[in-house]
Amino acid sequence: MEFETNEAMMEYCRSTGRTYVVFSLSQASKDLGNIILELYTDIAPATCANFLRLVKGGQFSYKGTPIHRIVRSGWVQGGDVVDGSGKGDPGFSLPDETFAVKHDGPGVLGMAHKGQPHTAATQFYIALEALPFLDGKRVAFGRALTKQCLRDLQSLQSLPNFMNERPVPDVMISNCQVLYEP
Repeated sequence: MEFETNEAMMEYCRSTGRTYVVFSLSQASKDLGNIILELYTDIAPATCANFLRLVKGGQFSYKGTPIHRIVRSGWVQGGDVVDGSGKGDPGFSLPDETFAVKHDGPGVLGMAHKGQPHTAATQFYIALEALPFLDGKRVAFGRALTKQCLRDLQSLQSLPNFMNERPVPDVMISNCQVLYEP
């Protein structure tokens, strides 16, 4: 999806009744783009509320955390608000709210978990392509909104990384904020 103006995008946001957030990504002070995410608040309200709480900040926040994993032709993963390693445990977990949203293309936003049902907490992923093997196993609850966001996400795959798929130097969520909330 593309919009001719920011006002056209905001009109679209208002028309859906959903919440929209934006992540600004950077690497070594270089801007890597802004990722606008549409949260499916009508489909997965509890999961979206948890994600939105982390966007807004408080005890835990996505701001200043790394994208700790980039799986080529797979997904981009971040959201470890404890120590940024991908193994941090914030001390809570979420039930798997719904599997209604399918991983049918690039840009799908979902909650990562610890390999077992009902163990998602703060870590999220954004699909770089369709990931149907995650259907019924991971809660998807949104999507990247524009074609430019998808291009920016795809470009992360070309960054150098460690063998554990962590980009070098770190890609950071330098800022995150609510773009629109009904």
